[in-house]
Amino acid sequence: MANISKLISGFRVFKSTTFERQKDIIRHLIEQGHKPTTMVISCAEIRMAPAEIFATNPGELYVINNIGGLVPKYDKHGTHGILSAIEYAVTILEVENIIILGHAKCEGIKMMMSDKFSSGKNLSESMKTWLSVAQDAKEAVKSQLGDKSEEEQLKACEHESIVISLRNLIEYPYVAKRIQENKLNIFGWHFNAERGALLGFNVDNGFFEPIS
Repeated sequence: MANISKLISGFRVFKSTTFERQKDIIRHLIEQGHKPTTMVISCAEIRMAPAEIFATNPGELYVINNIGGLVPKYDKHGTHGILSAIEYAVTILEVENIIILGHAKCEGIKMMMSDKFSSGKNLSESMKTWLSVAQDAKEAVKSQLGDKSEEEQLKACEHESIVISLRNLIEYPYVAKRIQENKLNIFGWHFNAERGALLGFNVDNGFFEPIS
């Protein structure tokens, strides 16, 4: 079992270094309120936090983490944490950018691609329902790249899952409205922690291209 004392030691380091350097920024955020310009929807196990990847100051990002970094289809009925968080960011915080941030070697997408997901064995109904958001990505990859290696298929599915999430996102009425008013931009990005590489989806040609 992991020793929680490591986190406590880490907090002490944070307080004496990062917090000391940024305490004026943090105090300003508390006094003036949280006004992030960008929302990032990322995978919970992306390995590096978006704020670290993009070297942002506290409060610049509004981050939503979930398995696979997925955006489900819009549904005005029932309670859904992801949908309500997106609505809050767009309509209350009025963010100007939304980035769907997938990543290489994503365990969530890997699970969805596996036989375990297809058979439903040892997989809860809630997990299967959530990962089904990207079911179309899996079917497209298996159909078009069935003869490729598992690594190539996984990468392709990670990319296609981002595209599906983008398609779902623009169907949210408040997102579509802000886009039409030129008040909101949306992006699909894929981060590779091992290579330190970032790819962005180009809507004009349908390919992921290097950003940096």
